[in-house]
Formats: sequence, C-alpha cells, structure tokens
Amino acid sequence: MFKATRQRAGLRAPPERRGGIDRLTVEEELRFLDQAYAQSGRTGLMLQTLLETGARASELVQLRVEDVSFVERVVTIRHGKGGKRREVPIRRELAQLLRLHIGARRAGPLFASRQQGSGPAPYMLTRQRVGQVVCGVARTAGITKRVYPHLLRHTVATRLLTLGMDITDLQCFLGHESIVTTRLYAETTAAALKRSFDRITDPAAHTLIASIRQRQGDEAAVLAAELLARRRAGRVSTAGA
Repeated sequence: MFKATRQRAGLRAPPERRGGIDRLTVEEELRFLDQAYAQSGRTGLMLQTLLETGARASELVQLRVEDVSFVERVVTIRHGKGGKRREVPIRRELAQLLRLHIGARRAGPLFASRQQGSGPAPYMLTRQRVGQVVCGVARTAGITKRVYPHLLRHTVATRLLTLGMDITDLQCFLGHESIVTTRLYAETTAAALKRSFDRITDPAAHTLIASIRQRQGDEAAVLAAELLARRRAGRVSTAGA
C-alpha cells in the first residue's frame, strides 16, 4: 500500500545504507582535537568531552558543574534521550582538565555560552551551536568527510568495542534503550576488521601494543595497532604484486 502510494506520488524510498557506521579515524580524531584546542582551550575541552563521553549534543548542552564527580570520575547525564539518567565514566586526564575548567564554580552550565540568548536559561549553549562548532573545527582541520556531533559518538562507541568493552556495557555507556541499536556498532566494518586482525597478528605485536598501552594509554595503543595493521597490509600487497 505505502509502496504504491509513493509510486503514484513520484516518490522513491531512500537508498538502503550499506557498509559500517561512519566514524573518525585515529588520525582524523587527533587532527580534530588539535584544531579544537588551537582555537581555544574551552573549545578543545568541550569537544573532547563530547567525544570521550559519547554524549549527544542535546545532552552536552544540559551538563552542569554539579554533574561532574571528580571522586568517582563520572559525569551524570540527567536528561538523556527519553528523559533517562545515566552515569558515564571519564578518564583521569579528562577529569583533571574539567577540574581546571570548573575552578571554584559550584553550579551553573559546564560549558556556558558567551552570548546571553533569549531562552529560559541564559548563557546556555544550544545543540545547533555545538553542531556549528564541530563542523567548523573539522573543516579547518582539513577533514573532508561530513563531521557532526553524532559522528563523535560513533567514534568513541566503535573504539570502546575495539578495545574489548562488552556490548551490554556499551549500551549503558551510550544510553541506548534497546541493545539492537548498540549492535549496529558491533557490525561496523572497521571494528570487525580490527578484531580479526587482533586474532591473527603475531605475539610480538600484542606485546608491543600492550607495552604502549601501559606506558602511554589506550589512545596510543589503538594508533599503534592501526599502524601495524597498515604495515602488515602493505607487506601483503607488495608480496602479491
């Protein structure tokens, strides 16, 4: 019935999406954050928080100083999708940066707007403004793909799966009502390829990556894994030429 109605109206269904969920590569992510911090420390920290917490833009703009617990190292998102509340763990490094950003404040927006605006909450950012900032930073960083706040959410979700987070834990982290939505990330081509690479790579590479992770953290370890994968792929390509 709906198909016939569309045909009579001259409408076509949108093309079926193929392939995995889009995301930033590690290199793009580093360029993105470098450019954000180059613009200002506030912009850099805001986008780093958006990226690392996997928060939606609508959730980020509602975060308040009171929502950050430095003792527990969690950010509480009180008004998630569907009005649901969740607690998101944050890295020690991000907690330290947020502590410096907050300073002596005890209340108020975590990231306030510099303009008063006309809404019920003065100096509150809008999700549209966050989207503009994200797009502008990505463009200045020379990233050619379309970058928007939800792409940062895709990026951290894919990385956490790659690092071994259980899918039910990722569901809680992202605040998905249904695990079916979370499984889309598990089916992402990049994540699947990396898991396959981890299974077939040699023990020496595992040892090297584990050492890098211990000394420099997860992000450096993921970057090292990607570089090793590319190096191995290059060797296979050369051998087959």
